[in-house]
Amino acid sequence: MKHLYIIAALSFSSMGTMAQITLTDNDFASAGSNIVVSHADVNSTVDFTTTGAGQTWDFSSLVPQSQDTSSFLSVNSTGNIYSLFFVNSGFNSNRANIARAEGNIPTIPNLPITLSDPFSFYYKSSNDYRQQGLGITISGIQTPISYSSKDVVYTFPMNFNNADSCNAAWSFSIPNLGYYGFSQKRVNHVDGWGTLITPYGTFNALRMRTVLAAHDSLYADTLGFGYGMDRDKVVEYKWFGQNQLIPLLQITTMDMLGIEVVTGIAYRDSVRANVGINQLSLNTDVQIAPNPAKNYFNFQVTTDKAQQIHLILTNAQGATVYKEVMNVVPGNNLKRISTQNLASGVYTLSATSETGNAVRKIIIE
Repeated sequence: MKHLYIIAALSFSSMGTMAQITLTDNDFASAGSNIVVSHADVNSTVDFTTTGAGQTWDFSSLVPQSQDTSSFLSVNSTGNIYSLFFVNSGFNSNRANIARAEGNIPTIPNLPITLSDPFSFYYKSSNDYRQQGLGITISGIQTPISYSSKDVVYTFPMNFNNADSCNAAWSFSIPNLGYYGFSQKRVNHVDGWGTLITPYGTFNALRMRTVLAAHDSLYADTLGFGYGMDRDKVVEYKWFGQNQLIPLLQITTMDMLGIEVVTGIAYRDSVRANVGINQLSLNTDVQIAPNPAKNYFNFQVTTDKAQQIHLILTNAQGATVYKEVMNVVPGNNLKRISTQNLASGVYTLSATSETGNAVRKIIIE
């Protein structure tokens, strides 16, 4: 009888460590959230097919190759034009309460305009988390782009076996140049629950499989014709935990000739000292604070070798407003950069060394 009690106790203990959870909007990031994300080698051996009820997903062997920070901004910090267009008002169909800087736009040869500083704008409510629009600086002018059909990324509450889909679309035209349109179908299915293990920890989790099928439309005024093109299908496998703000783990694949090929592995993490500066472009050893900044901001970098880092700060129009060569030594290095003579707005700081390049967005108030 004593053995039966022990077995029963162990059974209840095991059940307690693998609980089916429900997620609400409170479990997802809001403006002001900054979360460290690690990126693993896409050639790592990962099982993204196993799912269902009561699973144990063990990804503890993942090794970070690089790290960055997933930052969620206030809409007001992105500039006056976007703040007005995406104002969080019940009368505004484009209302947003979260913004995200999306990095740099690749240079397009022979394009008679400049494209820079892209932002995505989201509205998080108790019902869902949806993308309302985009912002792109076109030849120095902030240009808001509204989704004609909103992209509902998540619906709440999120429970095992939930399924939903949506069609999203946006477009913009530039006189005497052309038209670009984007449409996408999103299909979400919460297809598993159980215990997720990553280098960051062990969590009760829900898994969602998302299929994205997108289409681009382009019309060139100068050529007098246009065309459309379907993108390769993308599948996102995401594991979520309570109060974790972003996916604890996301494995992204792309359909290539009928085969799912892993194109990204990212997971929530803490800062790892062993991720070297040779991964400078995505490494949280490069940090900027405070951000937003008023009178100054600090550029901090940790390196294991003496070297020179070229710092260039550019404004939204791409003009260089600050340039300096910083000599660093092994360990922590700090440089204070004054912003007192700079106008409010979004700036880009590039840090280039012999071992890599880092690009950070900085908001100056």
